[in-house]
Amino acid sequence: MREVAALFKSLGDENRLRIFMMLAERPMCVCEINAVLNVALSTISAHLKNLKYARLIEDSKEGRWVVYRLAENDFALSILNLLKSKLADDEVFKSDIQKVRKISREDLVC
Repeated sequence: MREVAALFKSLGDENRLRIFMMLAERPMCVCEINAVLNVALSTISAHLKNLKYARLIEDSKEGRWVVYRLAENDFALSILNLLKSKLADDEVFKSDIQKVRKISREDLVC
């Protein structure tokens, strides 16, 4: 039950929900997420820690970046499918995804 409660608590915050959905589009580093959300890096890091604790995301080191991606588990994928269907027409979600497709960590100062 704790795992389910942690999951819903994690996705109960709008920025964490946005991050989760951005990572569904592609793996990203903190500076790329910041380019979309435009919030403090420490805030993004705290959100990522929360999502990782809920086992919704994973991270790995790629060169000088720590890259975050959706966890490869049935629970995360099931939640993702539900959210995609519910957020398909949401303007914030659409805007975030458009930004994600345009940014590249190589172009950002990280």
